[in-house]
Amino acid sequence: MKNIIKSILIICLSVAFWSCTNEDIVVHYPASTPKIDTAKVVENRITYGDSIHVRLSVSDKVEPLSTLQLKVVCNNEIVASETFRTKGNSSNIAKVYAVPFVANRPDSIPVKVYLTLTNVEGHTKDSIISTTIARRPAGLTQFYLVPDFGTGTSAQLLLIDPINQIYKATGMQYANSLSYKIATKIDRFKRIDWTGKVFGLLPSGVIGLIDPTGASISSSDGTLVGISEFTFDAIKFTTKVGGKLLEPVTTLDVTADLPASPTTLTENTNFRGGNVYFGEGVEVSFTGITGTLANSISPDYFQVTGTNKAKFLGKTGLYKAYFLTTAGYLYIEPQPEAIYPDAIWVCGAGFGRPQQSPYPTLTTTPWNWNSPLEYAPCRLVSTGVYQVTLYLKNIATTDAITGAVNVLGSCNFKFFNKRGWWDGHEQLSTSYTVSTPLFQCASAGNVGNTVGHSDTPFEGIYQITLNQNDNTMKVVKLN
Repeated sequence: MKNIIKSILIICLSVAFWSCTNEDIVVHYPASTPKIDTAKVVENRITYGDSIHVRLSVSDKVEPLSTLQLKVVCNNEIVASETFRTKGNSSNIAKVYAVPFVANRPDSIPVKVYLTLTNVEGHTKDSIISTTIARRPAGLTQFYLVPDFGTGTSAQLLLIDPINQIYKATGMQYANSLSYKIATKIDRFKRIDWTGKVFGLLPSGVIGLIDPTGASISSSDGTLVGISEFTFDAIKFTTKVGGKLLEPVTTLDVTADLPASPTTLTENTNFRGGNVYFGEGVEVSFTGITGTLANSISPDYFQVTGTNKAKFLGKTGLYKAYFLTTAGYLYIEPQPEAIYPDAIWVCGAGFGRPQQSPYPTLTTTPWNWNSPLEYAPCRLVSTGVYQVTLYLKNIATTDAITGAVNVLGSCNFKFFNKRGWWDGHEQLSTSYTVSTPLFQCASAGNVGNTVGHSDTPFEGIYQITLNQNDNTMKVVKLN
């Protein structure tokens, strides 16, 4: 037994001694700067779309090498990046890197290879290879706009800015929405000749060279009567359409001019709607509205001037007009993609359209974006000032489980910078001085909401003005 114990002690001491000995073995090398002995790119000239062959030889006679970082850069954009583990005192590397033809590739630009060599002590050596010139592919001096089949005839683009490679066509008669490709060759039928280069939409969503399976580019501008001008930037690979602007409407028939069941609404039953080009200060005559006009159109966007006439208050532009047939009410809102600072949107519960006699029988379904019954746009009145007029109803609420009265009432909403869910982009009530009967809220689960309190019931049409210049939220009861 004693022998066993002695053996165990000897083994433990040996292990401890061995461990301490190994911990003490730290190798230090004299200071040394690694060397990049050979660094070259085989090709002196390439065409975008070709590859470069990089040949490197690195060493350090004193300290072992650690890593070599390599970056291929063209026109200040990183084309490729790679880090190599360089063991020992020397290393040879041979690599091939493609230099694709993409946007922002001017002619005769150097392709640079940036190198950073590091040894085990952290000493570095930098170098740049700049001996290769990249040229644009041949055949990029003539371009044709080729609309998708059946949507218009092809048009030749003429060079209007040789330095920046800007091409333009005018005089076409397309609709205000167009799908197309840009070709360098067309056949006698003015369709694409695929022996030339063709630009379309890449899977990444940017414009680039495509083959016959590639997608078309789409451009649209709802503020135009039609597309009669087209511009192509052959360096940046961007396009722009232009044409005669729409004239603001002066008449609107909510039945004849607004199609039923608009597809831009998830829940479109009983709605008619579409795009309408309104002009600031332009008077509109309405047809198809049977109720009192002031009680049937958005007070934030219109000032009633007659029995069936109202002046538009918003900025000139393309808006969505949605007519709720069951209520005889016309909602006006910016385009769905409008975001702050051009628009702010309200979503939540306890509010509805500002209609009276009677008030709306239903307030919004809590926290959804399916139709104007569930959200409301705030009109940009001036820089930093937004206005929305709503029917508000606040009553006491109780906990579904305990039955106890909640602190917060039924009116509970928030101002969002976008129509739809967009985390972190909201106007928090806690940043504003809120006037009664509404309150700011900082309680868990409702931080930043604008709320009513259970002990303060109210109902009516209220105009809310959100002023970012003095951080106030002014609430005025209209009726």
